Amino acid sequence: MMVTALALLLSLGSAQAVPRGLAVGGQLGEPVAVTVAYRWTEEMTVQLAQGWSFGQQRFHMGVDYLYTFAEIAAEDGMGLSYPVYVGGGLRLRAFGTSSPASEERGNFGFRFPIGAAVSPDHIPIEVYFEMAPVWVVAPISHGGFDGGIGGRIFF
Repeated sequence: MMVTALALLLSLGSAQAVPRGLAVGGQLGEPVAVTVAYRWTEEMTVQLAQGWSFGQQRFHMGVDYLYTFAEIAAEDGMGLSYPVYVGGGLRLRAFGTSSPASEERGNFGFRFPIGAAVSPDHIPIEVYFEMAPVWVVAPISHGGFDGGIGGRIFF
């Protein structure tokens, strides 16, 4: 079943109606963050998220490269597109509330975001859902997870 769903997503083709340019928005989840993104083609985006991890009680900063590999076509006549993306990036968490910044160890790792968005054809906004497995490499190697729902306005 999972292989069939993945094959269907990969066969849908590339994105065609996603907004482009600079975008600003917010994300609720882990972390709660302000996001800035720049989409220079319909397939390529760089996003920055800066906020607070309530799970780890630390400042969060992440930067990702996202590749939109498919767009699920809407056949409902509402003028919506559903881009699907994957990516890779870096994550830093530091400066917790329980200790001074000079004593805080924090952590650094790699993010692998997977997400889907909803974009109206004629309005430069998107609402997205994103999951990101994380591999923390310093100070101690372990796995983690980021995820959330958010929205952005494109300028």
